[in-house]
Amino acid sequence: SMRDLVTQVETPLRQAIVHLLEAADPAIGAEDRIAAARILARLGDPRFPVELAQWRNEPFPTDFGGTGYWRALLAGTYTIGGWEEGEKRVKLPSFWIARYPITVAQYAQFVDAGGYGAKAERWWTKQGWQWKRRNSGQVAPYRWGELSYHRENQPMRAISWYEATAFCTWLSELLKDTLPKDHIVRLPTEAEWEAAASFAPNEPRRDYPWGANEPTPEQAIYDASGLSMPAPVGCCPAGAAACGALDMAGNVWEWCASDWKSYPQGSAKEQKDLTAGDWVVLRGGSYYQDRTSVRCGARDRGLPDTIVGDNGFRIVVAARSH
Repeated sequence: SMRDLVTQVETPLRQAIVHLLEAADPAIGAEDRIAAARILARLGDPRFPVELAQWRNEPFPTDFGGTGYWRALLAGTYTIGGWEEGEKRVKLPSFWIARYPITVAQYAQFVDAGGYGAKAERWWTKQGWQWKRRNSGQVAPYRWGELSYHRENQPMRAISWYEATAFCTWLSELLKDTLPKDHIVRLPTEAEWEAAASFAPNEPRRDYPWGANEPTPEQAIYDASGLSMPAPVGCCPAGAAACGALDMAGNVWEWCASDWKSYPQGSAKEQKDLTAGDWVVLRGGSYYQDRTSVRCGARDRGLPDTIVGDNGFRIVVAARSH
């Protein structure tokens, strides 16, 4: 029967591909990993939570890093900025960062829950809702459903800061009973993002998430990867940050909750809403940028309503700021 076929073929195949993607084996090239991950999209990629029950079952580790979807960064003082000079020591409370950028499959749950509908206003910032109403055609993400944009395990892309923050508010509401007390889901501040990318216990901070070595396509998805779109998330296990987060370098630029101008001094301050004229920071580089953009110190900026093909986002769980 069809069910037997699924049990005998799909389940072992799914497990084999996940194993292949998790192991930083130099014998397996990035192209093969990407091809395997695209097959995994069709089988159902189990590496990140999609359904509510899966989100609720994700543990919050108490030690640095961890092994699941959420990766822990502990409270402490982190070096931020000044990759050439003028670095700042910034105090951060503990937080958890998602292992991958938010995927299409995860974002589709927000769309299906009416995230772009008439009753969604409570999830959007005031400025974001006004932007959405001005774009009266904004009833779904840009080019929603096109395969080059929306394969299930690719990072969401061509998404504005307003859409990314609305997703975070929606997910916070959905998980309010299972998040640690007084914590919310939101975009990382620039300091949180940079700490997660560059910090490693008992060693100097890293130039690249994986260390000091110059990038190769085994470590990051950037122009040398030769792709015309982002890869599925997590195809470069050799490029993991010390905390275990993947794709911190390359694949898609990631929106942060910080004002572009406030770096590094104000990089730990969360911006709760932004007007269409405010520059907001993006971090991490993307699939068509060169190697200078996959450094932990590389920065870009966009207006919160900008929709560019290589802008995505990643989330953190952090203490609610009052």
